[in-house]
Amino acid sequence: MLDKKLLSLTLLTLVLGLGLVFSGTFVAFGQEDKVTFATSFGGNELEIFKELMAQFEDDTGIEVEVQPVSRNMKTALGSRVEAGNPPDMANVPNPGLMNNFAMKDQLASLDWFKDTELADKMAGGFIGSGSYKGTLYGVVPAASVKSLVWYNKKVFEEQGYEIPETVGELLQLQNEMLTDGYTPWTVGLESGAATGWPGTDWLEDIMLRLAGPEVYDMWVNHDIPWTDPRVAQAFRVFDLFVNEDTVMGGRKAALTINFGDSAQYILPTEGRDEPRALMHRQATFIQDFIQEAHPDAEVGEDYDTFIFPAFGKESPPILFAGDLFIAFNDKPAVRELIKYFASADIQQTWVEKNPGRLAVNVDVPLSAYPNDTLRKAAEALKEAETARFDGSDSMDSAVGSGSFWSGVVDYVQGEKSLNDVLTTIENSADDAYDSGEATD
Repeated sequence: MLDKKLLSLTLLTLVLGLGLVFSGTFVAFGQEDKVTFATSFGGNELEIFKELMAQFEDDTGIEVEVQPVSRNMKTALGSRVEAGNPPDMANVPNPGLMNNFAMKDQLASLDWFKDTELADKMAGGFIGSGSYKGTLYGVVPAASVKSLVWYNKKVFEEQGYEIPETVGELLQLQNEMLTDGYTPWTVGLESGAATGWPGTDWLEDIMLRLAGPEVYDMWVNHDIPWTDPRVAQAFRVFDLFVNEDTVMGGRKAALTINFGDSAQYILPTEGRDEPRALMHRQATFIQDFIQEAHPDAEVGEDYDTFIFPAFGKESPPILFAGDLFIAFNDKPAVRELIKYFASADIQQTWVEKNPGRLAVNVDVPLSAYPNDTLRKAAEALKEAETARFDGSDSMDSAVGSGSFWSGVVDYVQGEKSLNDVLTTIENSADDAYDSGEATD
């Protein structure tokens, strides 16, 4: 029989070797306390992310190996998973990619997060966006609001234009602008191989408002066909805003102007005293492009934003996007990192370092944002009664970043009928969603 003293020493050695402490704090020992994190972040955003990870290491003692991915995340992660060498964690840009891994049982469940106090601090819609078939697989630590209209504030004030509170008032406003000799919208749909995606954002905002969140979810999950009359109606409303008369340069210009360049035209460009258009619908991140083109322009003074309105007087729903943190391995260090990035403190640090991001923890104060424009967007996200993740990002990639994109291009070109456009997308969706196995 093993000597009691020797047994005690053996048990103590095992406990220390596993790095377990009973104070409730995780201390890093061995591979269980190291996290490998594959990320698509690049440039300045990657440097900020590394700084945040270094802060996590200092605060917890858990080592994080950040592994930048220079190619498509779907391809890069898929190859590693299939080879049996996945990272512990990764950020993915959309629920669609997360769902692809989840349906193959390749992800660790994050349902434990729903039992934490932090889950109650997440703004509405974010838990659902990270779920597949009722199981949580992704947590969004920061987001961007997409339901924004950027506008020339000085012209609005000079002309006495009021911020519209309904879609009907927005249509009336653009008609008033046309009467006054202004072009209402600048639209850029060109984005290389991704050309067309900015138009999908328009349609998602319209669909969310026109049909409501339940039908929106059914549409995203392909529980209703693309030929459904409600989808067709959303395209027709889109055409009321984006057509030959209402868009700078007409349809051809909308298809050829790069999305990043398009927003600059709400302010006077070189050689012009007047802006070429007065409004631009795009997410919070477009401010970086406006600032680059107009470094002397002041947000809140020269230009500003309002939320794309609802059809009625109700609070408008919010369309958002963001990166989901997913886990391929469930271990204490992974859980600590997820909780860390869900906390108000680290999210506040993130949005202060990168103003293009908005916190999803409702305890992050609005004072963390550098200007009223971002504060308004953050407040809208925090208080939204209805919020949904970008629809095309949530669809199967063959549709969301395939036939939907090209369908928008076909529709704006005007060379195909609406029925032909929707039938083409529907055929691709039928192929993509094998036997009705749509995400939900």
